[in-house]
Amino acid sequence: MNTEIHKIKNDLAEVEIYGSAMKSLKIFKDSREYNVLGFDEQKHAFSFIMAPWVNRIKDGKFSCAKGDFDLSSSNPFGIPHPIHGTVLTANWKVIHKSSHSISISTDLRSPWPYSGSVLSKVSLNDNSIKQELIIKNEDEHIMPFSMGWHPWFNRKIGSDELSLIFNGNYLWKTEEQIPNSEKIRPPLLDQAARGFSPKPGTLDDCYRITDNSSVSLCWPELTLEMNSSQECGHLVVYTPPEPLANLICVEPQTSAVNCFQLHEKSVSDTGILFVEPDHDYSIFTEWFWV
Repeated sequence: MNTEIHKIKNDLAEVEIYGSAMKSLKIFKDSREYNVLGFDEQKHAFSFIMAPWVNRIKDGKFSCAKGDFDLSSSNPFGIPHPIHGTVLTANWKVIHKSSHSISISTDLRSPWPYSGSVLSKVSLNDNSIKQELIIKNEDEHIMPFSMGWHPWFNRKIGSDELSLIFNGNYLWKTEEQIPNSEKIRPPLLDQAARGFSPKPGTLDDCYRITDNSSVSLCWPELTLEMNSSQECGHLVVYTPPEPLANLICVEPQTSAVNCFQLHEKSVSDTGILFVEPDHDYSIFTEWFWV
C-alpha cells in the first residue's frame, strides 16, 4: 500500500488522500475548522474503498462462472473471514490531479480471479465532496462484484455527539457476523428514521435502505448528508468499542455482506452487480454539508 498523501482543497473544505483512503475531511464553517473523519492507521481506522467485494465473504468461498475459488488470503485484519476486497492494501497510481480533484487507479489482483481495474475519483464542489468508483472488467467472462466506501466519522467535532438518520427497509439478520438470509425489521429502524446516536460496541449491522434515500449525520455544529447512486442500496453501521469508541462507521455500499454466497442460494435483493467483459460500471456517493 502506498502511503503518499495528496491534498485537494476549495474555499469550504480540504481533503487529505492517504494512498486511496481519505485521511481527513476538514470543513470550514463560521470561521472554524471541523474534521469530520477519524484516522488511526495502527487500528485500521481510515476511510477506505471496498472492491471488488464489500465486507465479509464467509470462509472465503467464492463460486462463479470461472470455477470455485478461495479468497481467504485477502484478510488484512486477521479476522475469521476475508474482508473488504483486494484494493484496500493495493498500490494506487495517480491518473489526474488538480487543486480540487484527484483520480487514482489500481488493478484487481489475486485472490480475485477476474482481470480488471478500479478507478477512484474524488472532487470538491463548493459545499460537497463527490466520490466515484468505476470498476472495469478486462476479463473474458461476466464479472460479479460489489463496491462501496468505509468512512470512519468522529462522533464529536465539538460540543456533542452526532445523530444518525436514515430510512431502512430491513436489517440482514446475522450469525457470527454473516447474514443467514433472514430479513427483519427491528425497532431500531424506527429510531433511525427519527435520528439516534448508537452507543459504542452495539452495532455492526447491514441495512437495506430505501432506494435513492439520503443518510444524514447531524452534529450540533453542522449536518452532513450522504446522497449515493441508486446501486448503493445497503448501509453498514459499525460502532466500535474502545479504543475506537470515539468513532462511528457509516458505510454506503452496493450489496449485503456475503452477497456472492447469498446470491448463489437464490436469496433476493442482495445487491450483487455484474459487469460485461470490456465494460465498466460506476457508482458514486456525494456528501453535502450545511
